[in-house]
Amino acid sequence: MSKRSTNPSISCMRKFLGSVSKYIKICCVIKPLQILVARNRCNEKMAYMRSLPAHTVGHDLAHMLDSKGLKLVPGFYKHDLDHLILGYGMDPEEELCMQAYLIGNGRWQLQVFLFLSSAVLLPGLWGSLWAHYKLGRQSPVITSLEFDECLTQNTDELQRQYAPSPMLFAETSAATQTRLVG
Repeated sequence: MSKRSTNPSISCMRKFLGSVSKYIKICCVIKPLQILVARNRCNEKMAYMRSLPAHTVGHDLAHMLDSKGLKLVPGFYKHDLDHLILGYGMDPEEELCMQAYLIGNGRWQLQVFLFLSSAVLLPGLWGSLWAHYKLGRQSPVITSLEFDECLTQNTDELQRQYAPSPMLFAETSAATQTRLVG
């Protein structure tokens, strides 16, 4: 527990700004992509993924998306795979931390930088983002994973191979929580 005093107004502002960045992402990126791109292919892919055995990437990814009421979005397959394999949640702060991690891990793509750019609204998170960037630099490169090739692989094995070390991840997550609270 942090010994720093918490300022409720700053914490509320961070939550508000995090929610704003989440809704901007949903309204300006995800929903338009779902409308513009044929849904049948994504629905077929999700049905296939749901039919795979438990503990495979496809099955676990479909379950993760279903449990959050999300759909497979064209152009974001790899992004969803990153969440599953790396263990980052989908709340705004963890989303930003994952983007920082990915940049550190060598994913120099426009969409990663666009997601991360919303961190300008959350200066209290910048230290944690730097820590996750450094964590990405220390971890095995995940860019070699191909979505379709991973679907039938064992989720736990890929997580052991690519996810941040649980100890490093816990330390960085604790630092994130300290910064978010204080």
